[in-house]
Amino acid sequence: MIQALKKLDVKDIFATKNQAKKRKNKKETVKQNQLIQTINSSRKLTAADIFPSDRVLDIRIVIDQDDWDTIRYQARDAQTVLSEQRKYSPTDRPYTYTEASVSIDGVVFPQVGIRKKGFLGSSRNSDRPSLKIKLNHIDKTGQIDGVTNLTFNNNQQDVSLISQVMSYKLFNASGSPAPLCAYAKLSVNGQNLGIYTHVERVHRPFLERAFGNQAGVLYEGTLVDFLPDWSGSFEHKLGSDEMGRKKIQQLIDMLHNPTKNIEAAIGKLVDLDSFYTFWAMEGLLGFWDGYSGNRNNFFIYLNPETDKFHFIPWGADNLFEKYSRIKDGNNDPISVKKQGIITHQLYQLESGRKGYEQALREILEKYWDEKDLLKETERIETLIKLYLAQETADEFIKKEARGLIRWLKEASNEEREETLNSEKFRQLSSEWGIDHLVLKETIVKGNDFTIHSKYF
Repeated sequence: MIQALKKLDVKDIFATKNQAKKRKNKKETVKQNQLIQTINSSRKLTAADIFPSDRVLDIRIVIDQDDWDTIRYQARDAQTVLSEQRKYSPTDRPYTYTEASVSIDGVVFPQVGIRKKGFLGSSRNSDRPSLKIKLNHIDKTGQIDGVTNLTFNNNQQDVSLISQVMSYKLFNASGSPAPLCAYAKLSVNGQNLGIYTHVERVHRPFLERAFGNQAGVLYEGTLVDFLPDWSGSFEHKLGSDEMGRKKIQQLIDMLHNPTKNIEAAIGKLVDLDSFYTFWAMEGLLGFWDGYSGNRNNFFIYLNPETDKFHFIPWGADNLFEKYSRIKDGNNDPISVKKQGIITHQLYQLESGRKGYEQALREILEKYWDEKDLLKETERIETLIKLYLAQETADEFIKKEARGLIRWLKEASNEEREETLNSEKFRQLSSEWGIDHLVLKETIVKGNDFTIHSKYF
């Protein structure tokens, strides 16, 4: 996919330099609070209102400047979160909630909690961090149709701005439950932070929508798998932890002491029909950082109606890519990912490979229409491009150019030739202000990024 947007350069915008400026910031925050209170707060929002597909949400946050500086600079320590200790329990988050007020399309929630979010990737950005907003942090009645927590991803790793929105939509269409998504223009104390992706929290309202119940046990998996002595590594979210851990341990024991018919054994603990669809969709979308590609970014839900685990995708901010960004996987098959223990075990079986192929073919036949997908990218571009900060236009072009050139380097000779001779390539060259013959000759002869430095 062509890369589209680099993070906004708002470094040091919020830095406080002295006590005088702090006092000024306090006054400005009071003014912002007074301003936000004048916005209509009598209207009630519904869940549908906060996940629109045809418009961009307007999110305005007002927070004490010192509190904002505190939470946006909080960060995880990579050595700690990747330590051996995490096999026994998830590592503690360094993020703390602080009080703020938020306006959502003009509807005001005057007392909410706000904190930074992210594991390692998106959390590195302190200028426009990913955020969690807890509507009932102070006002215990704060909610929108039962939704109490809002998640706003900064698209640090989703520079195309389409990965989360399009991938989760495809998961849902195929019958594999995934979060709802919407776009949001987010500002803090009047400072525009640009376009974020609002992603549905995987919790009770989601489970009710996806499974028709919320009485099961939910866990989040972050760089974990069903390994011996690792049952404590899954982060418990809700439900009976005792019952859930017991099931996880049963699955671990079975996977590492396989029976003759391991597929049937897995099927007693994991809903295989839904798992094959989940697995095939991860492969088709190039989800290299998901469960099957990297043992990462997933939830498991012990559904009381089936008494089996169902997998839910998460962290889908770098999809539509052939290979992993962090591993040398250029020799791996593009059509399937099998880093996860369950996927690996199933792929060793002829029946498992057939199950995967059948799910993949069904997705391709019923839900994967390339013309419709391309139209959707164009629709999204029309929807959000007016909200992209003007000062990022040059970086937008650079990212787009680098993305195309990177793809050309990995493409087959036939694909490269077809692209370089296409009318679309001529148009892009013109937009970038480069003679298309010069650019074509440079790519064909060099294929080296350093050659293009004078342009990009």
